[in-house]
Amino acid sequence: MKTTLTLLALLAAALGFRPQQARAQCGFVFVGHSSSHRHDSCAVKKPFVPGRIGGSVGLLGASDRLSTPYLGMDTEAHYWLLPRWSAGLRGSYTGEMPAATAPAEVYGGAAQPRLLLFSATWNNQLLLAESTRWRLVAEVGAGLGGASLYDKAQQVQRKGQNCGCTTAKRLDTAVAPVTELGLAATYKLKRIDGPWLTVRGGFRQWYAGAPFGTSDQFSAYLLSVGVSVPDLTRKR
Repeated sequence: MKTTLTLLALLAAALGFRPQQARAQCGFVFVGHSSSHRHDSCAVKKPFVPGRIGGSVGLLGASDRLSTPYLGMDTEAHYWLLPRWSAGLRGSYTGEMPAATAPAEVYGGAAQPRLLLFSATWNNQLLLAESTRWRLVAEVGAGLGGASLYDKAQQVQRKGQNCGCTTAKRLDTAVAPVTELGLAATYKLKRIDGPWLTVRGGFRQWYAGAPFGTSDQFSAYLLSVGVSVPDLTRKR
């Protein structure tokens, strides 16, 4: 028996291994000195801890003054400066959508006009109410909004692609100052490390003319549904 133990000790020394006590619940692990990599089989993943930084992403629906429907994405990130006030950035982008029926000259003579909206704003949130399951905030923001006009009847080859793929030709783009006003309601799921559900709705006011479309056409009603990162309005 003693001989067997001696041989095992010599073999372990030759291979460059030694037993090391790990955490109580993990037993023994072997660490090889001859290897440059160390693997801890007992590493514990730290749980997610909400902070004062938050954000959200959602599916956006919009409608302009002529009831042109839009579908796109809405993203937002913020930091709680005070227990009831946060500030951050918000951006939105829609796909090309068929323009509402109007005389051809309204859309620069486009035979099959399509419109696309986008925006980037500085967004402020005022906390109105909060419970363990719900949060309601008022939102106000200001920045730049844009609208692009395309003609589906005029097809052009997509840049950087050799597949012969085509897309509607962009005829013009307009950019103008905008403001946004609305509400956001958040439902907090029970899992602290899981996303929350957020619904926000509001109105975007367009403050300049555009070389296409009707007067004030690109002021729009907004509604988005998505998920948000759990955050804290104040320090624990």
